[in-house]
Amino acid sequence: MDTVRCFVAVFLHRSCHREIATLQKKLSYSKADVKWVEPANLHFTLQFLGDVETRRIPSISDALRECVADSCKFELQLNSIGAFPNLLNPRVLWVGVGAGRERLVNLMSVVREAMKMEGFAGDRRDLSPHLTIGRVRSGRNRKALLEKLNSEISISSEMEVTEIQFTASELTTKGPIYSPIEVIPLQRPSGI
Repeated sequence: MDTVRCFVAVFLHRSCHREIATLQKKLSYSKADVKWVEPANLHFTLQFLGDVETRRIPSISDALRECVADSCKFELQLNSIGAFPNLLNPRVLWVGVGAGRERLVNLMSVVREAMKMEGFAGDRRDLSPHLTIGRVRSGRNRKALLEKLNSEISISSEMEVTEIQFTASELTTKGPIYSPIEVIPLQRPSGI
């Protein structure tokens, strides 16, 4: 049985890559043991599907096209920095969403409901859109990283969400390689 590791996402617009890279660089001055996400791989996960039988790919694509058929493009603002599980014990470093958050959460809900109908269990966590920018691998220089996270480092970047991407993920020793299975455009708002 052939399978492909898959997820559905909104990838970060190229126009935001430089600002995220600058943020990663500022945080890296802490010399903490962090594996930084490559700019081309930065995305908001709408739903992780796991290993999917290749024969199911067409029906999943159809369900995704159908579920976002009435979804319109929207503006999204990146405006906060945080960590999971929390800033005192950072394991995952992320950038959060300001304006457009409600629209992104709605898009996540629509996709998750469609994937539930396809037999995929939804993520039990809250719908908390975030952009993972790095993963902390050890406690080395954690105090310096915490100081950087709590300093005046900030972000303010905007992008237009114009599509969702059904994506294949191949895990390698150098990091994941993402390949689009299908890019599904969102609609232009009426009156434009």
